[in-house]
Amino acid sequence: MAVRSVKSKKEFKEILDNVSKVAVDFNASWCGSCKAMNPIFEKLAKDHSDITFLSVDVDEASELAQEQEITSMPTFKFFDNGKAVDTVVGAKKQALEHSMDSFCS
Repeated sequence: MAVRSVKSKKEFKEILDNVSKVAVDFNASWCGSCKAMNPIFEKLAKDHSDITFLSVDVDEASELAQEQEITSMPTFKFFDNGKAVDTVVGAKKQALEHSMDSFCS
């Protein structure tokens, strides 16, 4: 499944309200570490079709980023039935993969 771009708090809330498992990449277009992690997140999306993968540009959706307390990019958050269950801050490939494995089990 492809990574879906989310532009607003409303759209984000609608997805969380209607999808049980969601993985989110909070990033910025100017962030080099975000660009380095992007292919890894996209591969995870292809490998886990049962999870909805979202990308949020913190500059385009600043209200959402603020609401989610995003202070560093990239930040990856995992939601199960609308509740945040795990967070990985930074370009940490192994930590992201480990969190994904835990999230799937």
